[in-house]
Amino acid sequence: MFSVSETPQVEKVARWIGEARRVVYLCGAGLSVPSGIRAYRTGPEAVWGEYVLEWGTRAKFLADPAAWWKTFWLGAHAEVLRRDIVPNDGHRALVRLVERAADDLVITQNIDGLHRVAGHPESKLIEIHGRHDRFICASDGDCPGIAAPVGQVDLSGLDAGRAPVCAHCGGPMRPLVLLFDEYYDGHEQYQAHRARRALDDAEVLVFVGTSFSVGITSSAIRSAQVSGAEVVNVNLEPAPRMGVPVLELNQGAEVVLPKLAALVRA
Repeated sequence: MFSVSETPQVEKVARWIGEARRVVYLCGAGLSVPSGIRAYRTGPEAVWGEYVLEWGTRAKFLADPAAWWKTFWLGAHAEVLRRDIVPNDGHRALVRLVERAADDLVITQNIDGLHRVAGHPESKLIEIHGRHDRFICASDGDCPGIAAPVGQVDLSGLDAGRAPVCAHCGGPMRPLVLLFDEYYDGHEQYQAHRARRALDDAEVLVFVGTSFSVGITSSAIRSAQVSGAEVVNVNLEPAPRMGVPVLELNQGAEVVLPKLAALVRA
């Protein structure tokens, strides 16, 4: 429940959303924490504290693909890979919020797929860091397996030191996720150009559960500085100083977003 002092702020954001031509919601790991997925960078159980910088790179993958799969991917992403993880009220509220206008959009840093499970339209969703359930060839060159992700790979050989291989060229297969030594433009399915255009065009920019520690959040702030978009932070923690005014709604997304959705639809 919101306190009396918090309610006017929520109503103010709802008015901004209701009057905007385009609203972009930029989501981070905090959105999925109530679903049972650990935060990536912040909090006592964050994945960030467990070897991510060392292992979460293309260079580390290519050095030993089987070890990378076993130690990093299966080790650090156990919650994401569980089939009993389900969307929470924050995910479901976002589905309702983006119904408001044709150009409203969610850009998510999360690779867990919970937006799609919640019923989020593909046309209104950009998974800017990729997907945990799609896999591509990691070889260099023009292999068709790079551009055409597949939905499953054979991990049965990991204990014997064998990584899954591409059906086209025999090179190692990897998840379609953005690694720390890669760029947003590295694969067309990240939709980086579309994301940047949407951020430049947004009249309201709502950050949801993000630590503001990745490139896409920096791009979003730069866009808001130029466009003058209203900026909102839905998170347990306040946003860092970023050079733009930020309206803070410092509660969990699973609490704030359903309230916003109800007000906007009303």
